[in-house]
Amino acid sequence: MSKTKGRTTPSYVELRERLSRRDRSLRDKIVSLEQAASFVRDGDSVGIGGSTMSRTPMGMIWALIRAGRKALTCSRSIVSSDGDLLLASGVCHHIITSWFSQSILWGVSKVMRHHVESGKARYDEWSHMAMGMRFRAGAMGVPFMPIRSMLGSDVRSQLPEPVEIDCPFTGDKILLVPALNPDVALIHVQRCDPYGNAQIDGLQFMDIDLAIAADKVILTTERIVSNDQIRRAPDQTKIPFFTSVWSTRSRSRGCGNISSASSMGRSRGTTSSL
Repeated sequence: MSKTKGRTTPSYVELRERLSRRDRSLRDKIVSLEQAASFVRDGDSVGIGGSTMSRTPMGMIWALIRAGRKALTCSRSIVSSDGDLLLASGVCHHIITSWFSQSILWGVSKVMRHHVESGKARYDEWSHMAMGMRFRAGAMGVPFMPIRSMLGSDVRSQLPEPVEIDCPFTGDKILLVPALNPDVALIHVQRCDPYGNAQIDGLQFMDIDLAIAADKVILTTERIVSNDQIRRAPDQTKIPFFTSVWSTRSRSRGCGNISSASSMGRSRGTTSSL
């Protein structure tokens, strides 16, 4: 690990080595939610796909709660009721995101405020752009990404990690945000074959970068389909099998009561690909 000003970030060489250790075999990866939950260890950093109330992997979140996982650090573009469950259950003690609310109408999560203000949990707020660029840096295998988001804001002043520099080419002020490489990514999709080729309808959010940045990927799906069906629309395959190491099948409605772009309430199983 490279160390700068007390911070620890994976080096490019370490990230490449972790990537090379992935199982890229084309094999059946279907397991149960309970088995998938066993791939997440206490203390892991977990990236959660989707955004707010869209394509939230609620099936896996409930599986982690039932398994009694502890001390997880969870990162997501925008956190909603999933964060309430993760904090209240004691599964998570640190959330990294750009917003934590059911939606604008209901305001900031009272569960989050209670846990943070009482010292039970830590909450790091970044700009939405910064979250995306952190996952993008992790996916690219570089230690940071330069951005202009957060410059001059109080959000920037609350975070020790970003580094402000003068651009060596223009002389302008830019902000360097560190790569985010979760140990595990939890992503819900509309369709997936047994090998882990996943198709997403609607907005992709930060899920593609998240899947590449994470060491392991767990996919839950509305439907498990044949590889032949996946091949009929290859342009819709956003997360390919070679980002996966394992897989799972379980009960229906992997999104729970959270919305999915299609097939809500009609899921036939859950696939997890790690």
